[in-house]
Amino acid sequence: MKDKLEENEKKKIKKKRIKVRHPIGVKLGSIFSSLVIFVLGITVAIIYILFAKDQSSSAKANTYSLNETTANAVQTQLQNIQVSTGNFLNVMSFIKDDKHFEEEADYFYNELFETNEAILFVYSQEFGYRASKAFSNIYPNAKTVFEAWLKKNPFVKASVNSGYIDIMDLKDVFNRDYTLGTMFPHNKSFVCVAYDVEDLKETCFGNTNVTYVVNKRGEPLIYEDNQTVLDAGLVPSFEIATEILENSSGTQYLFTDSQNNDWIYIRKSFLDDVCTALTLTSKSSILRAINLTALRIIAISVAVFFLAIMIIRFFSRSLTNPIEDLVEATNSIDRGNYNIHLRPRTKDEIGYLTDRFINMAGGLEERQRLMSTFTKFVNKDIAQKAASGELTLGGEDKNATVFFSDIRSFTAMSEKMTAPQVVEFLNDYFTRMVDCVNKTNGIVDKFIGDAVMAVWGAATTNGSPEEDAWAAVKAALMMRIALYHFNENQIAHGRNPIKIGCGINSGPIVAGQIGSEDHMNYTVIGDTVNLASRTEALNKPFATDILITENTYKLVKDKIIAEEMPGVHVKGKTDPIKMYAVVNAKGIKGPKDIHKLREFLGWDEPELDKVNTDEEEKKYKIGK
Repeated sequence: MKDKLEENEKKKIKKKRIKVRHPIGVKLGSIFSSLVIFVLGITVAIIYILFAKDQSSSAKANTYSLNETTANAVQTQLQNIQVSTGNFLNVMSFIKDDKHFEEEADYFYNELFETNEAILFVYSQEFGYRASKAFSNIYPNAKTVFEAWLKKNPFVKASVNSGYIDIMDLKDVFNRDYTLGTMFPHNKSFVCVAYDVEDLKETCFGNTNVTYVVNKRGEPLIYEDNQTVLDAGLVPSFEIATEILENSSGTQYLFTDSQNNDWIYIRKSFLDDVCTALTLTSKSSILRAINLTALRIIAISVAVFFLAIMIIRFFSRSLTNPIEDLVEATNSIDRGNYNIHLRPRTKDEIGYLTDRFINMAGGLEERQRLMSTFTKFVNKDIAQKAASGELTLGGEDKNATVFFSDIRSFTAMSEKMTAPQVVEFLNDYFTRMVDCVNKTNGIVDKFIGDAVMAVWGAATTNGSPEEDAWAAVKAALMMRIALYHFNENQIAHGRNPIKIGCGINSGPIVAGQIGSEDHMNYTVIGDTVNLASRTEALNKPFATDILITENTYKLVKDKIIAEEMPGVHVKGKTDPIKMYAVVNAKGIKGPKDIHKLREFLGWDEPELDKVNTDEEEKKYKIGK
């Protein structure tokens, strides 16, 4: 039922037409109709008067032009196939040592055949035989047939291995029309790419004149073998092609057949003489060919083109001015300015488009304002993912690093402050701490009173668990410096400095949108989160500011200076979990041991042998 309603709605939208008073189609139709009628009449008169005496020379020039155009078109297509294959083999050579080469090769071969539908297969001494799916379905044993043909024709490989390029007709090899094979060397190995030339035949035989292509031995490559065409004498025996290649040094060759019909052959070699295009026409058809093709197509088209430009330019401003206004408005929006000053100048489709554009700009401005407001309450990355639909509904298993921080004795401190002072204090503090999280590509999960919870590797990641763990430790070290400057400001305003503790743990978590149907938050849960919170609480008895678990330490130990603290027992585990105090990052100016760190922080040395690390854990054990 829902699908039917959607289909009906689409039909209504499709039937709705834009109503304008002066459609552009009517304008341009009127202009071009008047222009074509006028130009055709003038042009036909000019052709009859001026070009009648130059028919013979013009026809010959047209034949030369047709020969060159066809040769260039065929050359371009053959070169494109060869270059595409050569570039593709370069990529294969570059990735051949990759352990996933076979999978990558299958992908790139499929991409090659889909991009170049004319290519049937590629044979390379270095990478073997690969064919398109369509060709493989029709000729499943093509590989065996082709390799047998190569074995029977050793001169093919010998010529290519000597550095030459060769092109041959593979029609008889596969009993398939329109199949050519280009053989060329690549990285000192033999390569053959076979392709379908049916489209090239249309290039050669789509005119009143006929052009066919032979290779350097005079063997036919692209030719018309239709019996009707052969009977008309347009494609004589290919022995003539061999004779032309061997005996004609010029670009023109004359031939008289058994019925005394005179033929003019125009030749053009290309691809370094690997191929030659032969265009032939009879002298008796010169007048008709020139009148039907050269004069009407070239002269009339050129005249119409330039005359149309002159006339249309006069009327074009009604189109270009509104379009330029739209371009300027687009640039303004691109610069972030949605308050554009634009109004429709006309009542045609451009005017309608301008009106819709103004509405669109208003919608973008509203969306930007909502997004800006939204990101103040939700992490920017999560907000963007939610807006673009990238945020996965439900939970996901992730390997992440979780961070907790807390201000020491904040409750007692806040009791001596007014409500505005508490808010001002926390806003200043959180701004500095959150900046450290953002700069390391972390996400602030939530604020819990004066505590901060952040995570790396959940909604966004730095690339690996190691990089996420290192980013979390860097953020904590940056917070240490940020807190130092924060306390300088506190002291300067006659307020007491504060102490914070940071706890970091790495491991598996569940990340997702959690909450009720009416209100949901993106957050992370799991034992890894609980242990991170527990780790943060141990900073106070250890007289440290940054504690990490053994899980995190293993990921970042090569990058930090740390000292081991007493272990902590966790429910469900026999052995205590090791804790490490982060002193500094390696190679960074600052404390090099825990004692220097405490001296920098202004904290007293604790009596670690009297610290009961399991006291917090015991709170959660229920007696029998």
